[in-house]
Amino acid sequence: MAIHASRAPARPESPSLQQIAVAQLGARLIVYRVNRRPAQREQLLGMLAMAQALGALPTPEHQALTTILDQLQPSEVAHG
Repeated sequence: MAIHASRAPARPESPSLQQIAVAQLGARLIVYRVNRRPAQREQLLGMLAMAQALGALPTPEHQALTTILDQLQPSEVAHG
């Protein structure tokens, strides 16, 4: 007789607002790290401010992402 694992829920739990915020900001941070366009930096800073104002981004994550952005300088090289 085979032993089966307990049945998984039919539907996985939805991600929290904090998880969504971190995922969205992280994805855009990756793109910014590659391209370093000033407009991308401004978008990230705006998203960080909005996420914190809405309570979707815990303070430690906000501080960590702000520190990373402060360390990265936008590129002055024109991208094609």
